[in-house]
Amino acid sequence: MRRPTPPAPEAPERELYALLHISPEASDEEIRRAYRQWAQVYHPDKYQDDQMKGIATENFQRIRDAYEILSDEHKRQIYDIYGMEGLTSGLELGPKLNKPEEIKEELERLRRQKEEEKVPKGLEGRDSLGVTEFVCWVGERMAMSSEVQSQLSKRNTIAIGGNLAVTGNSGTGAASALLRHQLSPVSTIEFMATAGLRALIGVQTSRHLSLHSTGTTGITISLGDGSVNLSNTWTRQLSETSTGNIQLVLGAESNIAVGWQKKDEKTSASGELKFGMSAFGASAHYTRWFSSKSHGRVAGRVGRISASLKPSQRELPS
Repeated sequence: MRRPTPPAPEAPERELYALLHISPEASDEEIRRAYRQWAQVYHPDKYQDDQMKGIATENFQRIRDAYEILSDEHKRQIYDIYGMEGLTSGLELGPKLNKPEEIKEELERLRRQKEEEKVPKGLEGRDSLGVTEFVCWVGERMAMSSEVQSQLSKRNTIAIGGNLAVTGNSGTGAASALLRHQLSPVSTIEFMATAGLRALIGVQTSRHLSLHSTGTTGITISLGDGSVNLSNTWTRQLSETSTGNIQLVLGAESNIAVGWQKKDEKTSASGELKFGMSAFGASAHYTRWFSSKSHGRVAGRVGRISASLKPSQRELPS
C-alpha cells in the first residue's frame, strides 16, 4: 500500500477531501460517514496530555470545517471549481452573476474546463492510508506525536500511533493501537491497546444521539495492576467553534469531569473541572496564534498547582 499523494498546488479543491480521506466523487452519505469516523479519532476527549489535547483540538476543528463545506451542496460546488478562495471571496473571481440560471451555467462551464485540465482518471490514485506527524521543540523540551491511519474496508479502520517527550536527558513515550468497526451509520465500536507509562487494553462504543450530541461508553483494564475503569462520556456541540462534555469514570480513580473546548482561526481555549473521591482539580489553557509558525500559550492547573506562561514559540517545519 503506497503512501498518499498530497493534493497538488494547482488543485486546491482536493485538500478538504484529503482531510476526510475520501474521493472527490464521494456521495453525501460517504462524506457523513467519514466525518463521524475521523471526528472520533481526533476528538480532544481521547487525550489527557494538554499538549496532545491541543493538537487534537486543532485537527478536530479542521475535520469539522471540511465537513461543513462538503456537506453543503452549494458550497461544495463552489469549492470544487474555485477552491477555498472562491468561498472566501464570494465568487468574485468570476463574472458578476445575478440569476440562478447564469450561476448554474457558469459553474457547469468552469467544471468542464477543470475536467479538461485534469490528469486522465486512470492515472489518479485513491488514498487509503493517512500519516500524521507533529513535532514541537521549546527550549530543552521536545515533543513528538505520530499516527498512521488506514481504512481496511468501508466499516473497519485501524490507527497506530505514538508520542515521545524529551526534557534534558530524560524522556517518556507511549504507543497505541486502535481498531474501529462501524456498527451502523450512527454507532461504532473500538478496541484499543496502549503501552508505555501505562499498559492498557479496552473497548468502547459510541453513538450519535442527535446531530450535535454523542454518547460514549467504555471499559479499560490496566495490565500493570489489573484495575478496571468504566467510563461514560456525553459530548455536545455548543456552537460552530465550541463543544462541551461530561465524563463519569468508575473504578480505582472514580471521578466526574466537566469540560469545554473552543477553537477558531486565531485562538484555542479549553477548561475542565474534575471531582473525585479524594481529589479535586481544575485546569485551563488559552493559545493565540500570531502566525502559521508561532503562537503564545497560557496554561494553569489547580489541585497540584502549576501555571506556565510560554511566549511566542516557533515550530519545526514539517
